[in-house]
Amino acid sequence: MFENILKVADQYDEGLAQVKNRREQWLEKYEMVRDHLKNMAAYLNQHAKYKQGFFVDTLFAYNEDIMGTNSRLPSITFRTGSMPMLVTFRNSMGEKKAYTEEGFSVSFTPSITGQIVAFLQPHYSSLDKEPPEIATLALINKPGELTPAVVEEIITKGMEVAFQSSFTAMGSTPEEEENNEKKIAKRNPIGFRKHDTTEKVI
Repeated sequence: MFENILKVADQYDEGLAQVKNRREQWLEKYEMVRDHLKNMAAYLNQHAKYKQGFFVDTLFAYNEDIMGTNSRLPSITFRTGSMPMLVTFRNSMGEKKAYTEEGFSVSFTPSITGQIVAFLQPHYSSLDKEPPEIATLALINKPGELTPAVVEEIITKGMEVAFQSSFTAMGSTPEEEENNEKKIAKRNPIGFRKHDTTEKVI
């Protein structure tokens, strides 16, 4: 009599089983992802021409109400250090103001459903009016199928997109930007204005 209703009710059990299965898969795989990212960071720190620094962080879900963590929901972040923008201002008091660009980060973060979402936080600096939006690089429905090759592919994609958000990539022309689907680049003027001590060139 209630067979159809029972089928609908049983979807909860099936869904919960999928969530549990995905979470268990991630717990089995996250150390591989972390270790592979650490090896990648060590390689880049040794061989990359520009040394902004590459780092790997392991974070855990945190509840602010009780200030507690959940060790079964780890998140792994591959990130770079900040970069000086080679712009420094000085005043008559000897004070200095220099600008730096924050590094990018790619995070492998579990969702409440057990899927793993790869997020990119692009570069940004205090010259930006607001930080750029976080971009989704990948949604991994089956964490158990994560391999080193897949991790490298996601990081490579993230770095390519992140570079376009950096001041170091902003030398491209508008024509080049139109053909670049991965760009996040934006140009913010520094805000030059006349100052009494500015020397006049005749």
